[in-house]
Amino acid sequence: MARGALADLFERDDLAGLYEVAQRSPAKVIRFLVGRLYGSAEGRSPAVRALGQVVGDQSLVTEDRAVDQLRRFMWALNDESGAVPYGVPEAIGEVLVQRPELQDAFLPPLCSMLTVAEMAQTGRIERGVVWALGRVGPVVATCCPEAVAVIEQAATDHADEQTRLTAQAALQVINAR
Repeated sequence: MARGALADLFERDDLAGLYEVAQRSPAKVIRFLVGRLYGSAEGRSPAVRALGQVVGDQSLVTEDRAVDQLRRFMWALNDESGAVPYGVPEAIGEVLVQRPELQDAFLPPLCSMLTVAEMAQTGRIERGVVWALGRVGPVVATCCPEAVAVIEQAATDHADEQTRLTAQAALQVINAR
């Protein structure tokens, strides 16, 4: 399927159509969706949802391939990568929801982006990490209580209103045990 056809499905928010194409060519669809993470703000949320659906299907994406994709996302969040990784934390969170068997390996490094000074993120990336941890949900409280404390602080004291609201929403999900 041509890139234009994928773009058409994406623009129409036809996740079922994208998923159908992914059944024939998952790598092509994943590459396309990852590219949308770096595009417009409007395209990020649908790309995150679709990536979760495709990477979450173990009949389409092997565990090794899912791990490889998560490693690439983690690298993109590293300053040395040179990437502007808007949407990447959210994609990590969505994949971890769909592939819970990968949480042990990837949830602690995601949490550390809020708790370890050398890995700390700011602005939209920080907000994306908070959103991702909220998306993963209650397991975050068990795995990364320090990150939950940071989210609690952000929910009341963060200077950025959007981050405060995102933290408040994340806490509702994390604390829904």
